Amino acid sequence: MKDRDIVEDIFLRVNNILGNDCNPEIRLKLEDEEYKVRQDWGGTEPYILKKNKERAKQRAIEALKNGATVKQAASDTGISRTLVYMLMKRKN
Repeated sequence: MKDRDIVEDIFLRVNNILGNDCNPEIRLKLEDEEYKVRQDWGGTEPYILKKNKERAKQRAIEALKNGATVKQAASDTGISRTLVYMLMKRKN
């Protein structure tokens, strides 16, 4: 999944929702918008927040209680090691 282009993925999903019978004018507008998004965000590698961050924090705490390392807890839950360390300090 990391090798996928996030912009391409998002616009493919929108195109799939619209279907093959979509107005050609709308398709052109989407292509223009994709170009604009790439111009505005290309090369910046913006962080995309996962919506269920609180659940990820709880899972990290549970993983640590079960003997996982900080690196494992961060990797398994998708949160940063820094945040895992912060969670550890709060619980102590």
